[in-house]
Amino acid sequence: MLSKTDNTLGTLVHEVAHLLRVHIDRRVEPYSLTRAKWLVLGVLDRREGITQTELADYLELDKSSIGRLLDRLEERGFIRREKDPNDRRVFRIFIAETAYPILSELEQVADDVRAQALSGISKEDTEKLLTLLGQVKKNLISARDES
Repeated sequence: MLSKTDNTLGTLVHEVAHLLRVHIDRRVEPYSLTRAKWLVLGVLDRREGITQTELADYLELDKSSIGRLLDRLEERGFIRREKDPNDRRVFRIFIAETAYPILSELEQVADDVRAQALSGISKEDTEKLLTLLGQVKKNLISARDES
């Protein structure tokens, strides 16, 4: 994807992702959360009760990194681990009740960042953008899995 122009797919996706990360980091700083912790909470909010291994696979991180993130989130009272009723070696991860007010605030932060990023883009174009990026992601996953 090397090109002499700045408008290549890889360059634009990289720069947009970087700007989103910088903006999000700045906005979550008052909550003393890293982007990784916020990401874990976001995944748990959508997939509560998953295992550490499932979470690591989903985020494409190693189990020890996820374990340390979960330890820190548990220390802050954001998550709880419960033994799986069918396999005592496995723990299921849940969001703690005390975390829901902060998650609600973080959801508003995400909405604000999204609105700012998509400002001036119509709803139809936003939906088309998301559809197209989703297809690019599927294509790349398929290509990765084939090799």
